[in-house]
Amino acid sequence: MSSKPVDRRVRRTKKLLLQGLTMLLKEKKVNKITVKELTELVDVNRATFYLYYKDIFDMVDKVQDEIFDHFYEELKNFINTGIDKYKALSFFAFIFNYVKEYADMLKILLGPDGDYSFVEKLKLAIKTTLPPIDDEIFKSQYFIPFTVSGCIGVIQQWLEEDMATSPEDMAKLMVEMLVAARFSDELCQHK
Repeated sequence: MSSKPVDRRVRRTKKLLLQGLTMLLKEKKVNKITVKELTELVDVNRATFYLYYKDIFDMVDKVQDEIFDHFYEELKNFINTGIDKYKALSFFAFIFNYVKEYADMLKILLGPDGDYSFVEKLKLAIKTTLPPIDDEIFKSQYFIPFTVSGCIGVIQQWLEEDMATSPEDMAKLMVEMLVAARFSDELCQHK
């Protein structure tokens, strides 16, 4: 990632292209979108598009990379604040606020016609950033896949419902579900 600031015109152009791509992805699959169609929609010269991207697939890949780069940057800032950095509630609030920021694109990428490789990247991102928990059940080899898949499923449902619940309330819900999973495990051990 370069530390050189990006020109405002470049940011504006890329933002227009992203908005146009998002609009088109709501209507059709990525392999049906042409550069000509996108550039005409947002009134950007095709040559300008090719300054930044090789083709539509390259643009989608770079958008995904930017989402993840920004996620890790924001996560680093979140952790450096020292605010409840090991508490699940703060962690999930961070996740849901981040999803809300990128809701339009994430709704497409995580939707029924979404990108499976993006889902796998998201799983890895969440898995590698889960806060450590000192509880035996949570150290189980099954806890991380359960939590990550559950979190993605909840995010997908939340996006599908147009984020009707606040990110903070979603974080509370996630923690309540994890506590319920812990309680369920205790019940199973007492049988």
